[in-house]
Amino acid sequence: MQACPVNFYKPADGKRLQKIPVDAGFSCPNRDGTLSFSGCAYCANQSFSPFYCSAVKSVEQQLQEGMAFFSSRYKCSGFYAYFQSYSATHDSLEYLENLYEKTLKMPGIEGLVIATRPDCLNPEKIELMKRLREKTFIRVEVGIESCNDNILQAINRCHDFSTALEAIKGLTNAGIETCGHLIFGLPGETQQDRRTAAQLLSGSGLSLLKLHHLQIIKGSKFARDFIEAPEKFELFSADDYLIALGDFLTYLSDKIAIERLINRVPPRFLIAPIWGGLSESSLRSQLIAYMQKNGIFQSCEQ
Repeated sequence: MQACPVNFYKPADGKRLQKIPVDAGFSCPNRDGTLSFSGCAYCANQSFSPFYCSAVKSVEQQLQEGMAFFSSRYKCSGFYAYFQSYSATHDSLEYLENLYEKTLKMPGIEGLVIATRPDCLNPEKIELMKRLREKTFIRVEVGIESCNDNILQAINRCHDFSTALEAIKGLTNAGIETCGHLIFGLPGETQQDRRTAAQLLSGSGLSLLKLHHLQIIKGSKFARDFIEAPEKFELFSADDYLIALGDFLTYLSDKIAIERLINRVPPRFLIAPIWGGLSESSLRSQLIAYMQKNGIFQSCEQ
């Protein structure tokens, strides 16, 4: 069996390059009326924005403040501009090209990481990213959230799973590194749903995957639902989430690297579940120990 039973993401050259989240003033088709005004049921975007990240500041100012903060904290010297807030391809092609090109001219910025929805990617926008990839690093993070269309409908995603697969295919065919994002524990989800998701994504072309458990965050629709009827939510304990991760990974191709296992929400935003500050590194160590103890590893059920 592998020394490490999980294929965790590691930079190819070993150099630490810090992603700096910025808010470029994007909206989301699920909030601005293009598809819906109510947003996804779990979403409260402000809960994962750093202190310096605000659309009232220019992108340049946010990046400068972010580089100063992370340089001091982690002693890193290379940075990616991380367009994380809302759907960072939800605008005109001209606006996106100007924004991305201007950002790449900033000293210290060595590439772009662009988070978006699959329905905000069309062939023209993918072609733009392909042109940028020829001269710099580009990664696109695609919010999949679930591979079950009934769950996607229930959480008001306003797209189906085939839309995500089509977007991933377009990006990977263009040679763009693509990271998917899944949430475990959405209402109605079963163990079989997670296993099926692992199998479907294994052949999708994804290079990376971010995972996290469902959290009830202040300001989201789920927060209101949880207050009214908490029994409708089956939230993971830390131990149960560890088991769910291990099971999921056994069905996932080991060609897909895991970039993240949990989402950290500031305590002032988090309603439930409360895990007492469990860190990413601690969960990674526990997951490796759990899988080694049980003689399982990523892709062993494929």
